[in-house]
Amino acid sequence: MGAILCRWAYLLARHEWGGAPLFRWLRLALLGGAALAALGVLPGRWSGALAALGAFLLSFTWEWWARRRQYVVFTTQEKEPPTPAPLAPRDKVPLRATGLFAVQGKVQAFTELPAFFRTFATREHAIMAFARPSRWLLVGAWPQEEVGMWYIFFRPEVIRGVQPGLLRFGRRAYPALRVTVEDEGKARAVYLSFDGPEERQQVWADIIHDASPGEA
Repeated sequence: MGAILCRWAYLLARHEWGGAPLFRWLRLALLGGAALAALGVLPGRWSGALAALGAFLLSFTWEWWARRRQYVVFTTQEKEPPTPAPLAPRDKVPLRATGLFAVQGKVQAFTELPAFFRTFATREHAIMAFARPSRWLLVGAWPQEEVGMWYIFFRPEVIRGVQPGLLRFGRRAYPALRVTVEDEGKARAVYLSFDGPEERQQVWADIIHDASPGEA
């Protein structure tokens, strides 16, 4: 249930109508419902008004809870790391990525974007993702200015740990990696989810190729 709530929260936060996130419209609707109930227009009067106000306040806790998890539920697994093996610079492994992306001076957090993982000859790792146009609940639309390519780059020396696990974003669970990197003195997590364990092994083996034993 937690993963489903995370996904709904993400969709409400990311899709907009009239230039405002659907989360804001949901809260306005709850406030309006509370006012109408208090006036007797809607049934329940004060109990209905209090229920709507409670849901209004709960929506902030819900969004905060989901956002601090990057809108995913990640469960760690105890697995032996694969034998380190670098990817060739031409290789690209399909996956879905969650983290802080950047492009042309813009920075934005996204969850489960379709992406490719590759490693350049310099051993810098790159996640190349594409945010697609989408609609949700008929009226909600992905912001047009965020449609397009987004990137995460990190070098081996900033990696602080790689943890295998299962990632849930909605109902399904996928093999995944949580890569902890240091960014301006702070640790942040990049989540990579895969359709199968083979792709996870490929990326995991590549990432730990340059890592010290404590980081793998």
